[in-house]
Amino acid sequence: MRAIARIVATTALATGCQPALALRVDYALELGLVHSDNINLSASDPVSQSVLIPHLAYSISESGSAVQAEVNGVLEYRDYLGDAFGSEFRGSLNGLVNWSMVPERLNWTFADNLGLYPVSLRNPDVPGNLQQTNVFTTGPTLRFRFTPTLQGQAELRYIDSYAEETGAFDSRRYTAALRSLYEISATRNLSVNLEHQRIDFDDNLLAEDYRRTSAFVGYTQALSQLDLNASLGYSRLDFDHSANASGPLARASVDWRASERSTFGLGMAWQYTDAATSISEGATAFDAGFGGVGIGGAAITPEVYQERRIDGTYLLQSTRLNLATLLRYGTFRYEQDLAALANDRDEIGSGLNLGYLLRPTLTLGVTAEATRRRFSETGLVDRNYRYGAYLSQQITRHLRWRVDLARNERHADDGAESYDENSIYLRLVYTN
Repeated sequence: MRAIARIVATTALATGCQPALALRVDYALELGLVHSDNINLSASDPVSQSVLIPHLAYSISESGSAVQAEVNGVLEYRDYLGDAFGSEFRGSLNGLVNWSMVPERLNWTFADNLGLYPVSLRNPDVPGNLQQTNVFTTGPTLRFRFTPTLQGQAELRYIDSYAEETGAFDSRRYTAALRSLYEISATRNLSVNLEHQRIDFDDNLLAEDYRRTSAFVGYTQALSQLDLNASLGYSRLDFDHSANASGPLARASVDWRASERSTFGLGMAWQYTDAATSISEGATAFDAGFGGVGIGGAAITPEVYQERRIDGTYLLQSTRLNLATLLRYGTFRYEQDLAALANDRDEIGSGLNLGYLLRPTLTLGVTAEATRRRFSETGLVDRNYRYGAYLSQQITRHLRWRVDLARNERHADDGAESYDENSIYLRLVYTN
């Protein structure tokens, strides 16, 4: 209930604080029917069944002088027609609302990140192994200017994290930050940042409270064809009972718009983080275009881990061809108890979403994604593949249909099930 209350509050603020002319609402209503030859993703006892899926996707944006907002959400209801599983709701939301209380001086921020994640990374993504998570963030930002090119910034944040099944994940976090922002030029900025966070878990028998302190220098550059964002510093973790830890904080992202139609992206990180922080920063799975509420790939635990990650993307948007690709590699090393060490892993993943316009209203496409996880403690390797093709036609300005054919495969070492699944997904979509 507390997750739903936060979502309602964030969305209501986005829609209720500005004149109608500053507000834009887009939505898509969808009625879908999926038939799978292995709806329970079982290696030995597959169940062939259909699922009826009413689906709503919406986007709310606000660009007024007092409130700026961007809220994107998905809500769907899944009715398993053969009762392989009970009917269920699934949802996702990424919302950010910035309320300017005193122009250019005092802002109040509301952010909410609702997602769907597996309880265990090694088990199939079926209802018994899926849970909703929510991370809600709010607090003030005070800005004060020293000189025309030098500005100070003070922030306070309250963060509430919640998981439907993993009770150890539930926490309350209190963050304070001081920043000095220097404008080198109209396109380049330098910052010095100091952040301190206190993490209090709801159940101290399941997770250990700790404090995180980070100091880093940031640099941003925004040109007509190139965007650069980089941070370099150090983090220290002080646990209430366990040994302390410290290590580098390094993050960077580059987006190069090679032409009006194509964009290359490169990102990297070497830092201490955790699942709640990753979710609150908007880390989501690559959208390969299979539809439905996307299932994230993070391990939902309270423990801190050291992340080393690099990823590359390429986007192409032309008159007839649209292409989105992703390639990523990461290592995740946990700091605390033995149960968390079972999630120590190396991951490599890729994604592809390709659409080609056969006729002005008819699109043919292919979709694919793959993930390989090697768990360090056991040496076990799990491989997940999903690939397919789709055909979509725009019937009228507001109405279209789409049909997807997909195959889902998992090849797992000891302790987890391997399976394969074939499915067809029919959808009728109305957009405003």
